[in-house]
Amino acid sequence: MIITLIIVVDLEVYNIWSFRLDATPLAYLKTPKEAWASVKSSPVIPLLISFILLLIVASYIVYRIIANKIYDWKYIKNFPFLIYGLLMVAVLIIPIRGGFGIAPMNHSSVYFSKNNFANISALNSPWNFFSSLLHNSSNKVNPYTYLPKDDLDKTVENLYKSELPKKYVLNNPKPNVLIIIWESFTKKAVDQNHNNVEITPYFNKLKNEGIYFSNLYAMGDRTDKAITSILSGYPTQPTESIIKLPTKSASLPVLSRTFSENGFSTQFYYGGDTDFANIKSYLFSSNYEKIVDMNDFPDELVTSKWGVHDEFIFDKFLEDHKGSSQKPFFATLLTLSSHEPFETPRETKITGQNTVDLYLNSLNYSDESFGKFIEKAKTTDWWKNTLIIVVGDHGHKLPETGKRLDNFKIPMLWTGGAVKNNFVYEAISSQIDIPSSLLGQLKINAADFVWSKDLFKTNVKPWAFFVFNNGFGYVKPNKEILFDNVGKQLMLHSELEKTSDLMEGKALQQKSYQDFLNR
Repeated sequence: MIITLIIVVDLEVYNIWSFRLDATPLAYLKTPKEAWASVKSSPVIPLLISFILLLIVASYIVYRIIANKIYDWKYIKNFPFLIYGLLMVAVLIIPIRGGFGIAPMNHSSVYFSKNNFANISALNSPWNFFSSLLHNSSNKVNPYTYLPKDDLDKTVENLYKSELPKKYVLNNPKPNVLIIIWESFTKKAVDQNHNNVEITPYFNKLKNEGIYFSNLYAMGDRTDKAITSILSGYPTQPTESIIKLPTKSASLPVLSRTFSENGFSTQFYYGGDTDFANIKSYLFSSNYEKIVDMNDFPDELVTSKWGVHDEFIFDKFLEDHKGSSQKPFFATLLTLSSHEPFETPRETKITGQNTVDLYLNSLNYSDESFGKFIEKAKTTDWWKNTLIIVVGDHGHKLPETGKRLDNFKIPMLWTGGAVKNNFVYEAISSQIDIPSSLLGQLKINAADFVWSKDLFKTNVKPWAFFVFNNGFGYVKPNKEILFDNVGKQLMLHSELEKTSDLMEGKALQQKSYQDFLNR
């Protein structure tokens, strides 16, 4: 039953996340309500039928081979049977290990093709799952050792060299700052229509009233990874999430702590449960003076599977910031309505019942909630002295373009009364560049955010690094790399195999993961 369950769950995990089932989903079982909300968008009935059919077939085979021969076991004498049994267990160590070679069996043992989908398909899902459990509990050695230390340090240091003056884009050196982290906001939805409906009309309009970053990449593919990327400027780990490890996440620099030390009040707003993915422990260690989540709303407003819909969390923020304050504020607001199962509390505008329709309709609803919030915010006393940063937490595989890199592209907009002028920032950039870029505009020391680049320095190098399950992506002008850490091979543009560009990506993977282990 266990093996069959793993095989069936693996089918849907790969469909959603594009990697085989490992220990990652187990971390979300600590918050079963949110886990069920994600599962509800999956084809539960077909998967359940598949499970039952496979279980019937497997049980029949087991019965035919083993069960109906159990009566013969009473003729076996215990003494020789125990010896033979122990010998057979000892012999099984050889196939379990994978032979007599130097290296034991691992994922790459079954990799055989230049087509990475074929390699991923060759993995045995139960083996992959239990291997991940063991690996996650015992891994203290960097598995991504590609370069010698001297070459490693020199390569990474060269990527961060930036000495020329910066461009200042704000008209006030100490504005209020609100970072809106938009759930599953993919760049693929911007300036696009679906079923004759504009997906994000208000964002499309507003990006002409601020600084629009048109070539930004998310660091990962989950919200828990995005939070530390945006607020701590910290690279994401391929198979881990630092926010789930409180002793490590507490060691990270965080924007809220830096702003608090510089005289700002700090708040965090989320319509869901901050216990999810251990977010609360990170927030508590980050000096947020006020944390608002679904528990601060009346039960009648908790209508989403995840908690409170976006319009209500925006309204809550406005209500809490009605009057003037002696201190400027730094606030973070995390949306949730565009998360699976893509529920919205209003009449559907993008019609259709397939997953793409539901997802894009949820983005349309979040855009409407965001637009109403901005219009109300413009009437407040604090608007003219406020910077609002809107950024996706991660991209989405939908709508599919056939290009995996597009799944990591997200939009970012700097708007508000504090923005001096409007322009499009077209250079390649990353989520982790937000802290240094923001603090640089406020002339606050950003030295603690060592992984973050100041995008407004005139000679900053344009590149973005991101990770997916046991692999990484590295993007530069006219260079796009996807690398599989398991098979040690390029998944995209194999002609870059022996280039300095691939070495830079490997260096970022190796050094960032070593930093994670050392914390």
